[in-house]
Amino acid sequence: MKKEFSVLGMIATVFVLAACAQDVKFDLPAASDNFGQNITYNNKVDILWIVDNSSSMLKHQQSLSAQVPDLVGKLNSLKMDYHMAVVTTSMGGTNPDGGRFVGSPKYVTSTTPDLLNTLKDRMIVGEAGSNNERGLESMEKALSASYLANEGKGFFREDALLVIIALSDENDKSAVSNPVSHYVNFLDGLKRPWVDGSRSWVFNFIGVLPTSVNCKTFNDYSESGLTFIDIVRESAGVQESICSTNLSSAVSNIRARIYQILTDFKLSKLPLVETITVSINGQSIPRSNVNGWDYIESLNVIRFYGSAVPSADASIKVDFKPKEAN
Repeated sequence: MKKEFSVLGMIATVFVLAACAQDVKFDLPAASDNFGQNITYNNKVDILWIVDNSSSMLKHQQSLSAQVPDLVGKLNSLKMDYHMAVVTTSMGGTNPDGGRFVGSPKYVTSTTPDLLNTLKDRMIVGEAGSNNERGLESMEKALSASYLANEGKGFFREDALLVIIALSDENDKSAVSNPVSHYVNFLDGLKRPWVDGSRSWVFNFIGVLPTSVNCKTFNDYSESGLTFIDIVRESAGVQESICSTNLSSAVSNIRARIYQILTDFKLSKLPLVETITVSINGQSIPRSNVNGWDYIESLNVIRFYGSAVPSADASIKVDFKPKEAN
């Protein structure tokens, strides 16, 4: 069995809108039974950063800001169609600036003038915000229908993967009962699932983890972000420690998880694993979870790693013999 596809963007588990030998457009992920076709992938991703602007956070913001050039460079190299916006955690106190996108323009894209400096500056939201951090409440307000129809118009796209990344050295204190189920239900209601039933949003957290409570942040403060972490687990996102002067590994791991979601290729049939071969632009790619591909049996997907993550416009071919043919 042979699968050929041309990557114009990144989402790999896609669904077929037509079953004839012609150019095929896709919207949301699922599998294809069609071969030898030119396939266009949805490469849209909307990224919302929740950045804690309480009195303990400036150096963490600066560390995050330093990772912007590498992040943007990788997104651009793969021709991702991205929107990025920032909200703070301050929904009360003397400077309640949360619940709305920071800066102007309200969100940035690959075509934003002076993109790197604009986004780097936007991550530095300062320390004048409330020390009663309510980042999830801020997220909910910024993603509300009323805000997205007005000041936040244009950021949110129905057919994009929604990625939320929270940076905080404390747990969230949004004033709702059962916050995990509340915000998971909110995001589920906001984003319809992909056609294979998986969520079209993912939550990630950079903060104090239960395994690192002895690690003190810059102001010698440490509180595990348990609510954030539970939402991360619900969405199969990434949790990373904030207890470092360099967040390059944290941002890199979150970026890798985004790429996994966007490039996982769901097979239509169960394969004989030993018969799978993968090539990119005519070059054979080894089976390796470092710089190659691997088969994830529980998901029935081909997953790419490291330097083997397909670049934009790559020609990719997956061959295998289905189990049922054996």
